[in-house]
Amino acid sequence: MLLLVLAGGLALTALVRWFWASGDPTADLVLQLKTAEHGGLSLAIPGEPAPLFSERPSYDRLTVELEPGAKEAFITATLDLQGNLGETEVHSLGFERVRFLRDGRGWKAPEGLAPVLTKVVAALCARRRALEAGKVPALAALAAQTEDQARADPALALLLAVRGRKYLVKGWYVRVERDAVTVSEDYRLTGATPERPVDEEKTRRLELRPDAHGEFYFARGLM
Repeated sequence: MLLLVLAGGLALTALVRWFWASGDPTADLVLQLKTAEHGGLSLAIPGEPAPLFSERPSYDRLTVELEPGAKEAFITATLDLQGNLGETEVHSLGFERVRFLRDGRGWKAPEGLAPVLTKVVAALCARRRALEAGKVPALAALAAQTEDQARADPALALLLAVRGRKYLVKGWYVRVERDAVTVSEDYRLTGATPERPVDEEKTRRLELRPDAHGEFYFARGLM
């Protein structure tokens, strides 16, 4: 009897998904986001060995953009997320825009279910790796600066003077607007200068903006 009930439940779920995908495309799009709210959201971050994972993301204020017969659709929403990327806690709230492509009778999101946040975190991770490695060209590119401009930042110069440095980010607290992103970064810098050992724990304020290609750069400097 239990097997019959389980089989019936699976069949009903499949039927509901088929009906939504074929009868009302917007329902299938919304369903994917709502499924992530209960099943968790895993975001692959370029350059990072582990994904950003959140057990219970929350999408709100959903707006579906879908023309009749179109093969591309978008959902604009507010995403509230708390998760972990390795040792780093990530808390994010704000604007998200998800692109979907028709895939047979259903839809898929080729850039994932949080592409805006993924790009923001990717930029933050690239900066963290470049700070620790002392890669000034990479840092300059992340801030849309020349290398000379990047080296002229006294805070960056002090950090680069630390030998054997480790730059651990304990937490990123992200606010995403349509045209700007503000971040509070809790970090710990360890290492040594010729004069003394260094063990510094502070919070930085960062601002990112999207460029013409939708990638994010540090609009008010790296530090």
